Amino acid sequence: MSRRLMLLSPRWRAASIVIFLVVIVSLSGIRSWPDQIRGMRPGNKYEEFYRYVAQQLAEPGLCEKISWTAILPGGFFEERSYVRSECYEFIAGNTKNPWLCWRVKRYGAISILSHQTSMWSCLDHAIHGWNAGVGINPDDLIAFFTQMGYDPDTLHLEGVTPPIVSVKDIYRQLPRKSDIVTQIEKVIGTPGDSSITSASDLQDAPYLDHTAALVTKDSSWCFQIPEDLPVATEPHRFRDWCLMTLAWNTKDANLCRRIQIPPETRDARLSLQANCLSQVNSPYPSNTVYAPEVPVGDDQIRRIIIRLNYEIPRARDLPPEEIYQAYSRFLDELEHPADPMHAAARQRFLDRVYRLPNRSNGAAHSSS
Repeated sequence: MSRRLMLLSPRWRAASIVIFLVVIVSLSGIRSWPDQIRGMRPGNKYEEFYRYVAQQLAEPGLCEKISWTAILPGGFFEERSYVRSECYEFIAGNTKNPWLCWRVKRYGAISILSHQTSMWSCLDHAIHGWNAGVGINPDDLIAFFTQMGYDPDTLHLEGVTPPIVSVKDIYRQLPRKSDIVTQIEKVIGTPGDSSITSASDLQDAPYLDHTAALVTKDSSWCFQIPEDLPVATEPHRFRDWCLMTLAWNTKDANLCRRIQIPPETRDARLSLQANCLSQVNSPYPSNTVYAPEVPVGDDQIRRIIIRLNYEIPRARDLPPEEIYQAYSRFLDELEHPADPMHAAARQRFLDRVYRLPNRSNGAAHSSS
């Protein structure tokens, strides 16, 4: 009897393997019947958003917020599939994480002629790598960020992206204003008739003098700048820098000669005055034009713009495509947090996404 059992054991082993494979194949396509009782439907905007954020941040937990009733319609040689399965598959392929593939379910019977999302297609992508994903309607992305409490004007306070409205860019455009000199005169007066009366005037006036000098091509504005005041971004005194930039723009060598050579200069040939004369007298003129010096701090820039009676646009009033790009850049920064500030911003963002409701045709429900 024992010998007979030994002869049959290989067959039983083969049968066991076949049964095991059949079970695995079956499980890879099993449907979520409690959800399917409610009826299959296309994914809604919430589920599209969860899927988009999940793939952008490689956050498979968000896929769980997508109901198994949501399906993608498929197309030419592309079978219909569960939105939730697609969510897992994209992340598995992009991160080469095959363990996520156990969560991928095939929709419907096995198809031979068309591509079909399943545990097996997921494993293939996870092993070989996959660079895939879906986009999102810009208006929808903006709407979801608004729903979560984000504001374009305060997004930079998260500490991962710069302000959407760059006050530095606005400041650089001031010389093009037709009334810029008039506005400057209202704030600090004219050369020889200064109206400086406050600490902020002392801080802001050199920048206004430099702007007026380059716009009017009048060096008397440069001599309004205190003689020993340094430039924040250059190893020179502000008055000398004003004269040098004006001399460069006007090709006036006489202005170069009015630049002071500091007493501690070891070699006058290396001074700002010498460099100015060399450039202005060069037989190879440059088309470069110097712009007014920009303050380092945004707060000072904002103060100067307001004092000149110009408006700073709000980020929320920008065209939608610019707001969409800002939010997309924000998500890019959260993908691979490189420091604690980025990591904290990512966690705050995910907390807000997870708190969004699960919605199926407008009604909240569980997506177990």
